[in-house]
Amino acid sequence: MCTCSRSRRRGFTLIELMVALAIAGILAAVAYPAYTSHMQRARRADAISALTAVMQAQERFRSNSATYASTLSALNLNIASITPLYSVSLSGVGATPGFDVGYIATATPIAGGKQATDLTCKTLTVTLVGATPQYSATGDPSNSGTNRDTGSECWPR
Repeated sequence: MCTCSRSRRRGFTLIELMVALAIAGILAAVAYPAYTSHMQRARRADAISALTAVMQAQERFRSNSATYASTLSALNLNIASITPLYSVSLSGVGATPGFDVGYIATATPIAGGKQATDLTCKTLTVTLVGATPQYSATGDPSNSGTNRDTGSECWPR
C-alpha cells in the first residue's frame, strides 16, 4: 500500500489575482477624483496667502504714505516665493472718484500650471473699499456652469 501524499501547491489562482486587481482598480477610480479635488483646494491656500500678503503690505505702505500702492513692485513683494502657481495683479487704486480709498488684488492661476485646471475658482479677488475687504471668486468663463461668483466655495470661512 502506497501512502503517497500529493503535495498541495500554495499560492493564488489567476481568478483570485484578477478579482484583487479589479477591486484595487475600482478603489483607485473612486479615490483619484477625490484626491485631485482635495489637492486643488489645498493649492488655493497659496493664492489666499498671496492675497493676504498683498493686503498686509498695502496697509504697511499706507501707514507710511497717504494712499495705497498702485503696483506690486512698490510693495516690495516677491509673489513667486509665496505662490509659484498663481500670478497676482493689483488694480483700482484711485481709478474712480468713488474708489479713492481702496484697491483690487486678483490672483489667477499661471497658464499650464497645476492649478490651471481649477474650473471653480479661476480667479480669487480681494476688493478693499474704505476699510472693508470683500472676497470674491469666479469660475472658468469657458465652462458655462462656473462663470459666476463662487466666493462662498473658494474662500474659507
